[in-house]
Amino acid sequence: MAHAKIVIIGGGFAAVACARTLRKRLRREECQIVVYSRENHMVFHPLLADVAGASIHPDSAAATIRQMLPGVECSTETVERIDIRDGQIEFQNEQGQLERTNYDHLVIACGAESNLGIIPGMSDHAFPFKTMKDAVALRSHIIDQLEKAEVCSDPERRKFYLSFVIIGGGFSGVELAGEVNDLIRDSTRFYRNFTEADISVILVHSKDQVLPEVSPTLRDFTLKKMQRAGIKILLKTSAAAATPEGVGLPDGSLLRTATVVCTIGTTPQHRSACARSHPFLRILSRRHRPRLRRQPANWLDWVDRADPR
Repeated sequence: MAHAKIVIIGGGFAAVACARTLRKRLRREECQIVVYSRENHMVFHPLLADVAGASIHPDSAAATIRQMLPGVECSTETVERIDIRDGQIEFQNEQGQLERTNYDHLVIACGAESNLGIIPGMSDHAFPFKTMKDAVALRSHIIDQLEKAEVCSDPERRKFYLSFVIIGGGFSGVELAGEVNDLIRDSTRFYRNFTEADISVILVHSKDQVLPEVSPTLRDFTLKKMQRAGIKILLKTSAAAATPEGVGLPDGSLLRTATVVCTIGTTPQHRSACARSHPFLRILSRRHRPRLRRQPANWLDWVDRADPR
């Protein structure tokens, strides 16, 4: 009996849980399970802010996929395209060359991609906040700004280095603002050229309340706690653009800062629902214009629009 080959694209909670469950229920001689994930680790995203704020070590917020999935093949090669009709995926190997492999069953669990392009200049002048690399890079940058401020003789330039703007008032933005604020203010005791009065942490949010997912009571509590900690919150304010000098607002004013972090824009703008998850799905949807049909047992079937049913 030939092996069935199950390909899972993604390395997050859904992909890992799927691979683990399938491996437990299907014998190795029955099927081959291959996970394609650009990172060789799974990230616990609620702890990314703690990593950026140096509250925890990066290892505490990540787990190695290979160790979590015994009996499952893991590959960090990047999937570029899915060929539904031929049952193949196209991926980029370690030398940057495109290769193909067949599959019998395909699971797409790749999550959302950061898309800073929704705001002009964000891609060039803002930090994304989606992966472990983003959190570690941001933490290093913050320390660099403190060091620059320590040796800077110009008071205005020093404030520029010590100003931090976070775009987005959801869970990621609020948690990150709090961690960054704590890191910077707690670090002032190690420096002699600036004090807490020189520090500015600003959260920019387009809605009238932060944390729209929680109850009004918790929103108000969070707002007061953040303001008491020294974080400035701009509600009903959208970022119009990002520049090397800071964040431009719709009224033409500029928030001067050397550090902009964008926690919004994790969904590419595209009309196809399936394409919002990952760039290669946009290619897939353009070529095949697929739709999803839900079965009574909550299985999702891939259906070509040519199917008259």
